[in-house]
Amino acid sequence: AMDIYEELGVRTVINAAGCVTQYGGSLVAPEVMDIMSESSQQFCILDELREKVGQKIASMLDVEAAYVTAGAACGMLLTTAACMAGSDPVKIAQLPDATGMRNEVIIQTSHRIPYDQALRLAGANLIEINDQDAPPTEAMRNAINENTAAVFYLANAMHHATSVPLDQVLEMAHAASTPVIVDAASECPPVSTLTRFCRAGAALVIFSGGKSIMGPQSTGLVVGREDLIAACAANGNPFATVGRPSKVSREEIIAFLKALELYLQRDHDADMMRWEEQVQHIEATLSGIRHFTVERFTKAETYMVPLLRIRPETGAGITSEELAEVLREGESRIVVDQHTDE
Repeated sequence: AMDIYEELGVRTVINAAGCVTQYGGSLVAPEVMDIMSESSQQFCILDELREKVGQKIASMLDVEAAYVTAGAACGMLLTTAACMAGSDPVKIAQLPDATGMRNEVIIQTSHRIPYDQALRLAGANLIEINDQDAPPTEAMRNAINENTAAVFYLANAMHHATSVPLDQVLEMAHAASTPVIVDAASECPPVSTLTRFCRAGAALVIFSGGKSIMGPQSTGLVVGREDLIAACAANGNPFATVGRPSKVSREEIIAFLKALELYLQRDHDADMMRWEEQVQHIEATLSGIRHFTVERFTKAETYMVPLLRIRPETGAGITSEELAEVLREGESRIVVDQHTDE
């Protein structure tokens, strides 16, 4: 039977890149789609739903509070708005003009990502601290002042040798009563990643809902301090706020909850074994090819999945970019992740 993608003239891909938004994030379980469809057939008061789902997630994860967002970038927007405007209706309506509010967000150079545009969408002024040569501990401490709304910390850059370590950042931020926002968008598995940053003292932690958790692609999660989660909600949908364009529907909120329940019940060891076998199979198949280096690596302890790096050497006559292109445009389209940084 002709499927919907064929009908639209879209060629599907074999995904060897992981949970990447560009290719649809992850595969959504039938139970998640079923509850999404079912819950779309009735109305409710969105605030009430958001609150009840938030409470349920908070007790499931054993964190203070939780809020379902429209993806992790929405989480960046809302946590920033929450730290600047709080739950004050006048300030909320004034954003993205953050004049007269604490509007500076401190960020280290290696923690800058293209998505931090979302912090600026809220109206924040990014104060960049150079961490290229040595941990800028004093520079960061000195940057925290009465205009500081938050310190933004990228979980992915946690082991960057010249960044200020997270525990030190938390310590100096706490001393100045400044919230720390941790962006852990794609940092899962292990499951402990969902709670470890809250336990360490981060005020707000951001996750993607459509990656490892396998919820709808347009969902995300923020967990953390109750007052700040309430402020995220006040700056979000359905109100007329900077967060309004990042709308998340009732059925997506319910579907995310279901996906999280399923994720927490999964046999994570079995998942790991399956991935391990898949990677070993590809490694064994490719390891004999001349002019190509095939090696295993681990990205970070906050993202424990088996990964395989395939690198063309000089004699291969093809660059990584060209190889990715050939795979993507072949008879069976295969998409791979490209990491140019070593």
